[in-house]
Amino acid sequence: MSGGFGAESVPRRRAGAEGERFGADFILLDAEGRTLRGLNATAMRVWELSDGTRSARSVAEVVAREFSMDVARSLTDTLRFLSELARLGLIDELQEVR
Repeated sequence: MSGGFGAESVPRRRAGAEGERFGADFILLDAEGRTLRGLNATAMRVWELSDGTRSARSVAEVVAREFSMDVARSLTDTLRFLSELARLGLIDELQEVR
């Protein structure tokens, strides 16, 4: 895992980390079941799309389209969020799409 995600990085949720929906809320749990953070709708979608099958740029493009956002802003926010998830040990950066 590198220090930060780039546009061509491929994010994948780490084994044991889970996202759970509770009513309108969505939280992330680490492998030990500790609640780490609540997510807004766009962050939740980034988490869902981070399955090792697409680049961070592709994730940001889907989020931008689904939430009527500017792609450049979506990419900046997506990369920042993925880097934070990696720092927390919730996501890995793959070297290639699987």
